[in-house]
Formats: sequence, C-alpha cells, structure tokens
Amino acid sequence: MPPPLADSPLEVDGVRTLLAPTTGPMHAGLVFRVGLVDEPLARRGITHLVEHLVAHGPGRAGAHRNGRTGVEHTYFHVQGTESEVAEFLTGIGERLRNLPLGRIAEERDALRAEAAGRPAADPLPMWRHGARDYGLPSYPELGLDQLGADQLNAWVARYFTRENAVLWVAGEAIPAGLRLDLPGGERRPAPVASVALPNTPASFAGGSGDLAWDTVVRREPRAAVLANVLERRMTRDLRDTGAQRIRTRYEPRADGTARIVATLEPGPDRTLTGLVGLLSAVGAGQIDQDDVTAVAELTCDGLRAADERGARLPGQAFNLLAGHPVQSLDEALAGVRALTRDDVAEVAGTAYRAGLLMTPAGTDADLPGYTPATATSAEMVTGRTHRGRNNRGLRLVAGPDGVSVLDGDTVTTVRYDACAALLTWPDGGRQLIGQDALVVRAEPTLYRGADGLPAEIDARVPAESRVDLAAREPETVPQPPAPTRWFRRG
Repeated sequence: MPPPLADSPLEVDGVRTLLAPTTGPMHAGLVFRVGLVDEPLARRGITHLVEHLVAHGPGRAGAHRNGRTGVEHTYFHVQGTESEVAEFLTGIGERLRNLPLGRIAEERDALRAEAAGRPAADPLPMWRHGARDYGLPSYPELGLDQLGADQLNAWVARYFTRENAVLWVAGEAIPAGLRLDLPGGERRPAPVASVALPNTPASFAGGSGDLAWDTVVRREPRAAVLANVLERRMTRDLRDTGAQRIRTRYEPRADGTARIVATLEPGPDRTLTGLVGLLSAVGAGQIDQDDVTAVAELTCDGLRAADERGARLPGQAFNLLAGHPVQSLDEALAGVRALTRDDVAEVAGTAYRAGLLMTPAGTDADLPGYTPATATSAEMVTGRTHRGRNNRGLRLVAGPDGVSVLDGDTVTTVRYDACAALLTWPDGGRQLIGQDALVVRAEPTLYRGADGLPAEIDARVPAESRVDLAAREPETVPQPPAPTRWFRRG
C-alpha cells in the first residue's frame, strides 16, 4: 500500500493545493503523478500525446503556458495575470474531460518533430533498469501510431484525476474563477524500479564518444550535496585531460531514492582513466571539507532564492503526490546546514558501489573495480532451429517459450512472457525487445526455412505488445552475406 498522503491545507474542487506568495508575477501549475515510468514500451509516448492534446488549447497571447511530460510526473504551467492563470488551468480540466481527438494526427507530427530536434537518448536507464518503468527514458516514442481514442481516454481516466493531482499557486490567493473539473479516480504511486544489473559497480561501452556515470542512492540532502561536490571535483581534476561540458544532476524519485548523473565530453584516452580514479577516490571517502562547505552554502542560497519566487512549489507538489512531507524553507535549510563531511563521504561510498559507468564506443570494458554489464542471455529456448544463410555461425531457435539467436558464442534470448515490445515490418522482419532490454532480431531473410517465422511469433506475442512500423526501403532489409566460393587448384 502507498504511504498516506501528507496533509494539504487547501483544495480546489477536490484537488490538493499549495499556495505561497511570490516576489514576481503569479504563476501556477497542475501536476499529475504519471510519466514515462507508467507506460508500456509498446505504447511509449501516450502520456506525452495526452499532454500535447490538453496543453495546446485556446488562451490569451500574453500568458506564458506550457506542459511537460517527465519520468514520474506530467505538469501544466502558466504565468500571467490572475485571469490568465484561471483561464488556462480551467481549460486543462475541460480538455481532459473531453479530449480534442481531432488533433491526434497533428500532435503526433509535433511530437515527431520534437524528437528529431532532441539529442540522443540517455542509455544509462535502459542498462540499469531494462525496457520498463525507469528504463523507458532510453527509448523513443514507439507507440504513437498505435494510439487511438479509446486508449487515450482510458489513460486519462486512470491517471489524470483529481486524486492523482496537485495544484500549486505562487501568488497571494487562488485565482478567482479557477475551476478544476477533473474526473474522479485513485492516487497512483510510482512503480517499483526494475533491476537489470546483477552486479555493481558495472560498466558498458556506449554507442558514441560520450562518457557518463550514474548511481541510485537514498533521497536526502547529503546525496544532493554529493552531486554538486562531485561536479566541483570533476571540474578541478579532469580539466587537464581535455574533458569538456562537465555536469552532474540530482534527480529525486517518488520512492525515496534519487538518481545522481555525471556527464562529460572526454578529451584524450586519459579522461576515462582520470574519471575511474576520481570515482574510486570519492567512493573511498576522499571528500574535501571545503567542497562540502561551499556546496552547502550555495545550496542554501539557492533554496532561499527559489522560495522568494515560488520555485520550490513544483517540488513540494511532487512530494505531496508521493506522500512525502511538505518541507518549510527553514526545515530545508536546517537539513543542509547539519551536514558534515563524514555524512557526504558515507553516501559517496554507497553511490560508488551502486555505480554504472558508460565508456566511449570501442573502449575495453575491462576496467578495474567494474563488472561488465550483461549484454547476453544465460540460456537458449528449445524449439526449431533455423540455420543462417551463408553463415555457419548464425542460428535462430524459435519455440513455444520464445526466440533465441546464437551468433558465434553469443546467445540472446527473449521469452514471450518477458517481451516488452514486438516491432514488426510488412516485409516480415520482426524484432523482440525483452524486459531486460536485450533484443532478438528475427529476420526471415537471414535464415533457412524461416518463411513462417513471422506468423509464428505474431501468434505468441500479445497484441498490446505489438508495434507495427512503416515499410522499410528494400535496401535496408537485412540480407545474408555473399556465399563463399571455393576453387580447386589444377
């Protein structure tokens, strides 16, 4: 059972509400506890599509309005006059009650355009969590073309309800005329994070030249301070290796944990060596007191500034949705001021032991202190074997429980009862994505006697896990290698 909700002193039409004065213009937000973690992979994009349909309604030109779909939350934000705020948020409720379904095709196109302009997805969540819940941010919005009115309305009925929402207002009072006519429902706690890494610290070689590290620790002030201490240390110790764009992030989660992420663009090869050594030193407790003091002071300054402009309210709304207490400014400041160097060093050790390191493409995965992240399966299914065309080292086994591919000494298996998504193409190509993020490519063109393979796979994967894709260009359909020709001398 989820923890009991924290008390909220205000409500607007049954929606828990937070109100705080601000030194700037009025701004407000409506937050729902639904995000990427709730989506099945085969319907990835459903929350973002609902957000676009609802946020882009009529409104006054002077108001600043937007929506955002995050990992655990979806929110709608507006800044403007009292009447502009009331009009926008009232419209959110109206459009959730009656989705503008005629805009589905237009908003799909808008989402594709957004995706084309974004940088490559972060692969670390997929390696840590697999192809579900907290691993979903690593994947594209595969499900957009599969979504229709019934699915969108069902998603709204499940997640976009007054019990699963919090309103926050940075201003002197709740805007006059604001109505939140949201459907009734249930509070929806975030799912339990899946685990795809059998051992940590772990490492894998990424698909680019980037270098990154992440970890999951308990959500608390000392972990947030550690994230910034780590950035200061990386900036100081790795600059002479040519590293660029050094950044860290602290991402609190609803379940009481938090993700710390460190990213950088490496210079020469010694950047990796330097980062591995730095993480090991930090994990061993080599934390500088001056760094802790400086970060704690900056954090307190940031908390005070955020409180003055109402910028702490969104985080407080997230806490309320998760059943966590709503902290006053004094409580937040006291938590940071009480930290010692030993506190930060202790959480640094936990962070190091849970770490996942992504090295640049082509890097040797054998790093001191790190276990290579699993990229193969431990066993094959039993069934009919299809041998590779012109490739003696390639075999595909299709049976009642799933599909395995043996390529040389590498085995990859996706069982039907653990298939997160099945991608299909009109030419018969099939790609099964397991919940552990492993992928089996079942291409009939590559195997002998595999003409019936697509129908066999389709019959065993539930329809809700299927993603039908557009036809591929003929030159992109995988083909077997040219046959080896043998010549006799003489």
